[in-house]
Amino acid sequence: MKYNIVTICLLTFTVLFTGCNFLDIVPDNTVEVGSLFENRDKALNALSTCYRYMPNYEKMHQSMSLAGDEWVGRLDADYAGGRGWNRGIKLMRGWNNSNDPILNYWAGGGGAESLYEGIRVCNIFFQNIENVPDLTPREREDWIAQVKVLKAYYHYYLIRLYGPIVIVDKNLEPYSSVEEVRQERQTVDSCFNYVLGLIDEVIEGGNLAIQRDASFMGQVDLQIAKAIKAEVLLTRASPLFNGNIEFYSNFKGEHGELLFPINYEKEKWKDALDGIEEAIAEAESNGKKLYVYDGQPRFWDVDNFKESEIIQYCYNNRFSIIESWNDEVIWGYSGLDFTGQGGFAHATNMRSVADPTTAGYAWQWLGADFRMVERYYSKNGVPIDEDITYDYENRFELTTIPDDNYHKGYMQPGERTVKLHLDREPRFYAWLCVDRCVWRTHDVANDVKMRYNEFPGGRGAHHNTDFYWTGVGVKKLVHPESGTGHWARVVKFPYPIIRLADLYLMYAEAYNEYNGPGQPAYDALNKVRRRAGLRDVEAVWSDAEVVRNVGKHLTQEGLRDIIRTERSIELSFEGKRFFDVSRWKEGSRFFTLPARGWNTTGVDPEQFYNLMTLQQRTWQTPRDYLMPIPLWDLNRNPNLVQNPGW
Repeated sequence: MKYNIVTICLLTFTVLFTGCNFLDIVPDNTVEVGSLFENRDKALNALSTCYRYMPNYEKMHQSMSLAGDEWVGRLDADYAGGRGWNRGIKLMRGWNNSNDPILNYWAGGGGAESLYEGIRVCNIFFQNIENVPDLTPREREDWIAQVKVLKAYYHYYLIRLYGPIVIVDKNLEPYSSVEEVRQERQTVDSCFNYVLGLIDEVIEGGNLAIQRDASFMGQVDLQIAKAIKAEVLLTRASPLFNGNIEFYSNFKGEHGELLFPINYEKEKWKDALDGIEEAIAEAESNGKKLYVYDGQPRFWDVDNFKESEIIQYCYNNRFSIIESWNDEVIWGYSGLDFTGQGGFAHATNMRSVADPTTAGYAWQWLGADFRMVERYYSKNGVPIDEDITYDYENRFELTTIPDDNYHKGYMQPGERTVKLHLDREPRFYAWLCVDRCVWRTHDVANDVKMRYNEFPGGRGAHHNTDFYWTGVGVKKLVHPESGTGHWARVVKFPYPIIRLADLYLMYAEAYNEYNGPGQPAYDALNKVRRRAGLRDVEAVWSDAEVVRNVGKHLTQEGLRDIIRTERSIELSFEGKRFFDVSRWKEGSRFFTLPARGWNTTGVDPEQFYNLMTLQQRTWQTPRDYLMPIPLWDLNRNPNLVQNPGW
C-alpha cells in the first residue's frame, strides 16, 4: 500500500510527537513513498537514510560520549547557562529534566534525533524494498538484513538510555485506533529478547555479507551483527538490568506488571559469554587482530625507536584508534563532519601555532578530568595506589624529568613536572597530553608547555578562550598528522564503535562473572595488556615486590575490579565509560565527584601544579541511571509511565 508522505508524517507525529524531517530524501510533501523505491539508486538513498539515525558519536555537543567522568569542557565554563554546549557533561551536572530533556533520543530534541523516527524509517524501508525492479535478489536480501540490524541497534540504544521501551515492530496504519496508537512500555526482558530476536534472524538467515570491501566500510556485515549481539547480551546480564531489586522492585507498567526483572539470572552471563565468543571467532576468522604499528616511524622518531623502551607500544595504541579501518576496527562510524567545529578531532586538537587567528580547528576545548591522570596504570601495569614501587603519597611533589630511555620521546628531559607524570604505562603517554610531554602533529613533535602564557598548550592572553581547562589534553582522538588552520588539515578517520580489544575485555568480564577467575579470562586480558606493553595480569598480581594486594586476581571480586579498570583505561574517551559505569550500578561511586584540574593560570611549576575544583557533578540514584520520558509524551499517552525519580 502506498501512502502520501504527509499521511505518514502525521501518523508518526501522532505516535511519537515529533516532526516530519526523517525522510529528507523526499523532494516535496506531495511525493508518495513508493516513488522513493522506483529504482536501485533511489532505494540506495533510502538505505542511507536508515543509517542517518545512528547516534552521534563524535560531535561534542550532540554526543553521549561526554557523559561520564572522563571529559571536562572549557566551553561549559564560558557558557555556563547554555544547555546547547557540552550536553553530555550537562547530564552529569544534573541539568536534565522531563520538560525539555537533554539528548532526547526518545522523541528528538536537546541535540539528539528520535531513534523512534529511525526505527519507523527502517519499517518503511521493509514495506517498500520488495518493489524495487532493478535490485538483484542478493542485494535486496543483504540490504534488508542490514536494516534489521540497524532497527535492532536503535531499539538497543533506547534500552540503554530508558530501560523498558515501546517496541515498534511495525508502523501503524493511518486508520489505527486510539488504543492501538497509545502503546505501552514493554518489560526489559521483552525488549532485550526483541532486539536479540532481530539479530538472530539476520545471523541465521545467512543473507548478510560476511564483511564489506573498502567502498562500504561501516555498513553492517556479519561480524558487526555478531559484535552488536555480544554487547547486547553483556548489557542484559549486567547488574543494572539483571535482578536489580535494589532500584526497580516497584517500577511497574500502567497495568501493574514489573518492568525490570528482580530475580538475578546467572545464565544470562553464560549467554553473554557464548555470544562474545562467537563474535570473537567471527572477527578473527575474517582477519581481525589487535593493531600493532609496523610502519616507518615519523622522521623525528627514528632515533627514539632505537632507544625508547615504550615508543613501540605508544605507537601501537595511538594508531589503533586513528589508523583508518585498521584490522582491529570491527564497526566504525565514518559519517563524521570534519568541516564543522564541534568534532572531537577539532575540540581536542592542540594548537601548534601561537596566533589564534590562524589556529582554527585546533580548539583545545575538551580536556581530561584529572581523575583520568590518576586512573591510568603505573609502568608496572597496576593502579598507582596499588603499586608499592610507586611513590603514591608524594605523587604531587615536583621533580625533574630524567633523561632516560623509558620517558624518551614522550617527556621533556630536564624540565620540571610532578612525580605523577612519570613512570606511567605507555597508554598514559600515548593518549594523554600533560605539561612537559610531547605532542606529535604534522611535521612537528611539539614540546608541550601548559603553564600560563606558555606555548604550545598553555592558557594566556593571546589565547585565553581556547585552552585545556584542566591543564590536561587528550591525544587519543587526534591523528598525529593533523595540523591547524583549516578543516582539511585535520586527518579524518572512522570513530570506533566496536573494536576487537572491546570484545576481548567483554569476554574476560563475562567469563569471570559466570565462572570466576580462570585462565581464559586472564588470556583475554593479556592480549590487550601485551599490546600495551604490560606484564600478564596473573604475573604482576602475583608479584609481592610490585603489588600491595598480592593475589587479587584470584578472587571474583578482585578480578572484577581489575577487568573494570582495564576497560576504563583501554576504552577511555571512546564513549564507553558512561554506559559501563551505569550497567555496573557504580554511578554514585564515580559520578558524584567534582571535576578537577591543574591551576592553568599558574606561571611556574609551584603555581601550576595545584589541584583546583572546576565543576561540581551530581548523580541521583536511581534516577540518573535512566533518562526521563518527555513529559509531553506522557501527557499524550496515558499508557506510558515515567522512569523512577523523574
